[in-house]
Amino acid sequence: MGDPLLSRATELYRQGLIEAGVEGAAGAVPPPLRPLGRTSFHVVVAPSAEPAGAMQATVGTLDQLSLGAWMERDKQPHGLICECTSIAVVPGAPEGTTELLYRSVYVFARRHGAENLVAAVDPMTLDIFREEYGILFRALGPITTRLGFDSLTVGEELGLLEAGLRAQRPDFYDFLTEPFTDNERHRFGLGPRMGTLA
Repeated sequence: MGDPLLSRATELYRQGLIEAGVEGAAGAVPPPLRPLGRTSFHVVVAPSAEPAGAMQATVGTLDQLSLGAWMERDKQPHGLICECTSIAVVPGAPEGTTELLYRSVYVFARRHGAENLVAAVDPMTLDIFREEYGILFRALGPITTRLGFDSLTVGEELGLLEAGLRAQRPDFYDFLTEPFTDNERHRFGLGPRMGTLA
């Protein structure tokens, strides 16, 4: 790292994780050393002006993100990755809250040059993504228990996710890509909205 204080802080961070029994602790990157300005918080506000849901996303390389330790080596994505480690939706939130969060994170990922999207989810959520939304995530590692909950790291290349959506859920593809300008659609290789093809 070059700076002896940062190097020592990293050693202490990793030592604490090792003592806590966290897998992959020896290579963990402390949060302050992860890319600045690449983390975003996405919030959906209900008509009552109260927050209905929130999601955190970070863009970086695998060594800068937290989910790499939970992935099998041969399934780890390369290049820039958008990582989603947490989502919260209040009980009774308006219909469409989670979909708005998904769209916001997807747009953030594309606009920040991410090539892959990964997330930590409840194992049953993988089936919901695939069957209900047409988001063809794949498991990137085994089911693990974190903070007392079963968790599965899932992900895929953005281009493959988009192709799957165009084929299986063109309506949801149009919803996700709606915020992009024509220039962005061209730059990202998205083509026209599926609803405009007849």
